[in-house]
Amino acid sequence: MARYGLAIDVSRCTGCYACIVACKSENSTLPGVSWIRIDEQEQGEFPKVTRNYVPMLCMQCSEMPCAQVCAAGAITQGDGGIVFVDEERCICGDVKPCIAACPFDVMVDNQGKRSYFRDYLTPHEAEAYAAHRNAVVEKCNLCHHRISAGLLPACVQACPTQAMIFGDLDDKQSEVARVLSRGEARPLKESLKVDPSVLYLQEKPGENRNYSG
Repeated sequence: MARYGLAIDVSRCTGCYACIVACKSENSTLPGVSWIRIDEQEQGEFPKVTRNYVPMLCMQCSEMPCAQVCAAGAITQGDGGIVFVDEERCICGDVKPCIAACPFDVMVDNQGKRSYFRDYLTPHEAEAYAAHRNAVVEKCNLCHHRISAGLLPACVQACPTQAMIFGDLDDKQSEVARVLSRGEARPLKESLKVDPSVLYLQEKPGENRNYSG
């Protein structure tokens, strides 16, 4: 059975936000709701200062801190190791312990603004937003519907610098598995031991990585 995941090359990310736009467009998330964000990090001291852009999304953990605190059992791991939130079982109301339990702060509450324009939804918005039940916790599911159709996740497809490499972590012939086999990819907050399927690479000085796509 496949275990889908991402290797994110931070050295290639330019902070262009194409992944965020693609995610919102593909999944029709509500205003103010994003399943991916870019964290900006500065390193070094003046005048030798660098800035990294770190895409943050659900890490698809095998050991799920969010699920451990969900009394409704709404958070489960499905096909390919992807973590899902069952919106019909997400009934915690205003108190959402799963959001607080996530050590990566990537789960979002979709309660709030329902349109970009006051008291008006375009026909597209009305149809798209109807798929999002109010006050439900949402997060990235690696565009499971696209994967099932043989497509890449929207964020991966849209990345102009190939900073995101998607595939089956257990398939030794996949590009993502070959990248991970080099031993450079590491989980964020590795000490947590949550066994994530999203890992990060940092470029070594003088190195120029080339990926086959």
